[in-house]
This record gives sequence, C-alpha cells and structure tokens, in this order.
Amino acid sequence: MPASYSDLNKPVHFKLTLATLGKIVCSLPIFATFFCVIWSVIFDFKSSTKTHCGVPNFLPSISAAIGGFTPQRYVWRVCIALHCAPRFMVAIAYYSYHTSIHVGLRNQLYKTLAALCTFLHICENMALIGLTYVSSTENHDLHERFFILFMLCSLTYMLLTTYVFSWGRSANGRSISHTEMKSLRHKATLFLFNISVFMFAVYLFFRHNAYCEPGAYSWFALCEYLIVLSNVCFHGTMILDFNTYSVAMVDMEPSAAHTTYLTV
Repeated sequence: MPASYSDLNKPVHFKLTLATLGKIVCSLPIFATFFCVIWSVIFDFKSSTKTHCGVPNFLPSISAAIGGFTPQRYVWRVCIALHCAPRFMVAIAYYSYHTSIHVGLRNQLYKTLAALCTFLHICENMALIGLTYVSSTENHDLHERFFILFMLCSLTYMLLTTYVFSWGRSANGRSISHTEMKSLRHKATLFLFNISVFMFAVYLFFRHNAYCEPGAYSWFALCEYLIVLSNVCFHGTMILDFNTYSVAMVDMEPSAAHTTYLTV
C-alpha cells in the first residue's frame, strides 16, 4: 500500500505528482511520433514512402519514419528510453492501486487478474523497447515479431485493465466516483477505437500487398499513427487514476541513502 508523508515522518528531498509524471511520460512518444513523421515527409519523402510495389504514397509508415533515417532514429530512441523507464514503476503501482480494494469472495481471482495486467503492461513495454532498438531495416523479421508482441500485449492489457478497473471500482456496492467513471469511459472508448483502427490497418496491409494500389500503404500508415496515439492516451488515464499520488525521495536515516516511495 502507498505510504503518506505523515506516515513516513522523514525529510522529503524530492516530490513529483504521478499526474505530472504521466503528462511527461505520455508527451514523449507523441512528440517523437510527430517529429519523425513530419521530418521524414519534409526531408526523406521519396525514400520513406517507397514500398516494394513502387506505387506512389503520401505518408511513411511508423517503422520507416522511426528507424530508417537520421536524426529521426535518434530522437525516437531517446524519447522511448525516457518514456519506458518510468512505466515499469507505473505497472507495479497499478497492481497496488487495483488490489487496494477487496472485492469479496472472488478477491483471489481479482488479484490474479490485476497481476496479469501488470505482467502484460511490462511485456508491452519490453516489446516497445525491442521494436525501437531493432529497426525494420536492421532485422525485419525480429522487428515484426516485436511489433506483433506489442499489439497482442497492448490490446489484451487494455481490455483486461478496463474490466479489472470496472470490477474493483464498483465491487461490494461501492459507489464509483466521478473521476473514476471518467477514467473508465476513457479506457473503454480508447480500447474500442484502438482495436477498430488496428483491424482496419490489418485489412489495408493485406490489400496493399494483394493489389498494390496507390496510397493504400499511406492509409495503413495513418492507422498506425492513430494506434500509437490511442495507446498513449489509454496509458495517459493514469493521470486520472493517480491524481492524488506522488513519488517522493526521503532519507530513512540521517546517514542512509535516499529511498523512493509512492505516497498519497
């Protein structure tokens, strides 16, 4: 369970609200996506929109924009490195957040699902790191496997988190708060949007490979952008979920090293 400042009763050297941390973490991949796509369109348009079909396109795919050229590759990798590190902490924090509520007779199942959410969150994060640092031009097959793993973990995580959140926040006749209801609605909407766009992207991908139509791959690329943005926004609901939480660094003893706590 998170501690409070009064419980710690120790000097606080550093404090950052999780809402602020969430805004920083979410802004990094959004900035990197827009930068890489816009830079590729302006300076590497012909190369970044080229496909095996040889037909004209008007947008580069995510893989081409983030891994095929510089400085896009460096900007993306730096932003994702800074983005992913705090997400491991957030994944663990969500387990404490979910399990802080006892749902009754099926509490053990509820805790197991909460643990699975954390596992999927971590796997999604690891897959994102993998597809970031193994570009499609360096090892296409491995990059593709990381992308598939990312999408499987991402979609399963979104669905399961929405279910666990709804279950826990309304268990045992508990009255769900306005902020929690807002978060739940955002989660459900973003999941449905994400999976719908993903299914359409799969259709466009196979249509592109089958018919090599001009612009088809660009519409697929646009779907990729929307998938990334909706994924980031889904994780951004942590701003609502942890709006009363902070990360603090304290001294446990005058001569001891600093210790970081999640506090309310």
